[in-house]
Amino acid sequence: MSLSPLNVVILERLESAPLPADLPRLGVPDQAFLSFRDRPGLMTKREVRVQILAELALQPHQVIWDIGAGTGSVSIEIARLMPESAVWAIEKTAMGYDLIQQNSHRFSVRNVNARQGEAPAALSELPAPHRIFIGGSGQQLTAILNACAARLQPGGRIVAAIATLENLAEMTQWLQGQPAWQGHYQQIALSRSAAVGPFTRWMPLNPVTLACLSPVASGDHPKQLPQESGGDHH
Repeated sequence: MSLSPLNVVILERLESAPLPADLPRLGVPDQAFLSFRDRPGLMTKREVRVQILAELALQPHQVIWDIGAGTGSVSIEIARLMPESAVWAIEKTAMGYDLIQQNSHRFSVRNVNARQGEAPAALSELPAPHRIFIGGSGQQLTAILNACAARLQPGGRIVAAIATLENLAEMTQWLQGQPAWQGHYQQIALSRSAAVGPFTRWMPLNPVTLACLSPVASGDHPKQLPQESGGDHH
């Protein structure tokens, strides 16, 4: 071809999409998801996603909300595990909304419904959920919890991933003011091995607190977690 010397051609290597059949049923590797170009590590990590799925106690034919869905990693894990369920992924940023759609196509899931909007306003027109995951709250955690508590179907539960002390304090305060709700917390602090020349060291991930909330059954009282007994037994 005859081209002007002012033309420049840039070739960009694109990663091929993973084949769904080659991926594990649970715990999709982080690198398999498309992520934010300016913040490639901004997503719920694989080890944390697995624990979130366990705490949600998913069942077939449910409606699940994923609030602050980001790249859609949690929504897609849920959709792959529960193809009969309807997953609603709510994300306020246009880039995140686009990533959710791209990742849904990438993993060939058809039951993720992406919605761009900010919670709690964006939740009003969604079908009532059986399970709710809160991955991001945009400084609206209390308002989001109130909206979720009002819409959650009987027997449902809420799981929230909390990364800051301020949000943890806000969550604790909300739960203390809700006698009809009970919950427990668990902190996930993980480290992954990383190569340093010929050696290997631990690379810690940011700790995440999972708050697991559910309504108190009629006639029951909120239950306290059992205390560890001391060394003496009688």
